Amino acid sequence: MFWHPQGFSITLLTEERSATERHNSIQSHPMKHSFKLILLCILWCCCTHLMASHPFQIRAFHLDFRTQVMTVEAIKSLATHLSGEGINTLVIEYEATFPFRENATLSNPYAFKESEVKDIVDHCTELGIDVIPLQNCFGHAEYILRHERYAHLREDNKDMSQVCPSEAGRAVEVFRSIFADIARLHPSPYIHIGADETRLLGHCKKCQGKEKSQLFADYLLAMCNIVKSLGKTPIIWADIILKYPDAIDQLPKDLIYVDWNYGWNPNHFGNLDNLIGQGAFMWGAPALRSHPDNFYQIDWMKHFRNLQTFIPFAREHHYQGIIETSWSTSGQYGYHYENGFEVQSIQPIRQVYPMIGCQILIDAYCQALRQENPLDIECFIKDYGKEKFGLDDTEATAFLKYFTEGTPLLIEPHKNRKEFAHFRLLYDLSRTQERYRKALNRLESPEFKADQRKVMATEIRDIYRESQRLNQRLRKALKGYLKEGCIEEIIRYKDERLEEILRSL
Repeated sequence: MFWHPQGFSITLLTEERSATERHNSIQSHPMKHSFKLILLCILWCCCTHLMASHPFQIRAFHLDFRTQVMTVEAIKSLATHLSGEGINTLVIEYEATFPFRENATLSNPYAFKESEVKDIVDHCTELGIDVIPLQNCFGHAEYILRHERYAHLREDNKDMSQVCPSEAGRAVEVFRSIFADIARLHPSPYIHIGADETRLLGHCKKCQGKEKSQLFADYLLAMCNIVKSLGKTPIIWADIILKYPDAIDQLPKDLIYVDWNYGWNPNHFGNLDNLIGQGAFMWGAPALRSHPDNFYQIDWMKHFRNLQTFIPFAREHHYQGIIETSWSTSGQYGYHYENGFEVQSIQPIRQVYPMIGCQILIDAYCQALRQENPLDIECFIKDYGKEKFGLDDTEATAFLKYFTEGTPLLIEPHKNRKEFAHFRLLYDLSRTQERYRKALNRLESPEFKADQRKVMATEIRDIYRESQRLNQRLRKALKGYLKEGCIEEIIRYKDERLEEILRSL
C-alpha cells in the first residue's frame, strides 16, 4: 500500500501462494513479473515524490475571529478552496464568538449559533478537513478576564490579559467547563490551548519569587490534564517554554509544540534544541498577517519571504505539522474603565486589513507546501497575475512591482475583478492614511498655533470625506465576508481619531 498525504492510498493486491508456486510462476511468465516490478517502481517513485513535496501530516490554516468575524458561508467557501489546495486542517480561534453554554457571559454579539458551528464542522469533515478549536487559557485571555465573573483569575487588575498561574486550582474549574463546551462541538482529536506571550509571568504577589519555568509548567500541566481527560491531545505555542525551558521535562510527552516563526532567527525565543533534541512533537507556523501589518498596508514581501524560508526549515527539521497563522489584530488591547477598574469595553491595538484581501498569500502558502524547492516569489506573483487576472507578461511585471515596490496598479484585470479591487483599495487606504499622518504631525508640532486651525480643519475635513468614500468601497468589498455589524465596527475604529480631531477643530 502506498499512502498519499491528501488521504488516498494505492494498494497492490497479490495472491497468497507458496514460495514454490511463486518461483514456478516467475519462471513461466518472466515478462509478466518484470512488468509488475517496473509498475511497482514507478508507483513507488511517484509516491516518494509526493511525500517529499508534502511531508507534513497536518497542513493547517488558522482563522482568527477576535475582531473580524467571517460569515458561515465565507468560512465554508474558504474551506472548500483550501481543501482543493491540499489543506487538511482548520484551526479556529473563536474567542467570544463561540456559543458557550455554561459560560454564556463570554459570548459577544457576533457569536455563532451552535447549529452554525456544527454546519462549519460538518462541511469541513465532508471535505476531509479537521477543525481544531483554539481556546486560550493562560495569556491572551482578555475576553474572559474582562468580566467580573472571572476577575479572581487575573494576574493583574489593570492589564487583564493573563490568568494567574498560582490560581491553577480555580482556573481548572473554569476551563474544565470551557474546554468541555468546545470539545462537544468539535470531534477533532486536538484542542489548541494557546499559552503564548504570557508577558506577566511572575508579576503578581502570589507569583513573585517563583521560578518562571516551573510556574508555567505547573499551570500548563493542569490545563493539559483537562484536555486529556476529554480524550484530546493538547497543543500549545512554543515561545514561552523555549524562553523558560528548565521545566520542559515535566510537560506531557504527547504535548504538541507549535514553533511560530514570522521571519526571525530559529532560536528567537530560545534554543529549539531543547524541544527538538528530546523528540518533542513539533509543528511550525509562518504568518499571513502579523506585525507590522495594519489596516492600511500589508508587508507582502515579509510574508512571502517567511514562506520561502520557514517552510523548508520545518521540512528539514521533520516537523509533523504546519499552520499558516493569520492575525486580525496585535493581540493586545486598550481598556475603557469605569467605576474604578471595572471594564466597560476593550479595543484592539492595531487591526489588520481583512484576510479576503490576502488571497494571493493564502495560495502562496499552499504552493509552498506542494513543491520541494523554496518558493520562487517573483515567479509565483507573476504567474498568479497571469492565471488569476488574465495578465500578459508586461502587465504581470507591473503586478509584481505592486508587491515589491509599492507602485500603484494602473493595469486592468481581465477576470476576478473583485479580488483585484482589494489591492487597489489597500493602496488608496495607504495613501489617505499617509495624508492624515502628515496633517497629524503638523497638528501635534510646536509650530501649530490657533490661527492655523481653520486651514487645518479644511484639510482634515477633506481627508475625512475621502475616508468616507473609501468606507463605501470597504462595505462593498467586505459584504458577505464579514458579519455586517463587524464591518461597521471596523470602520468606526478606523475613523475614530480622525472624527475626534475634526470635532475639536
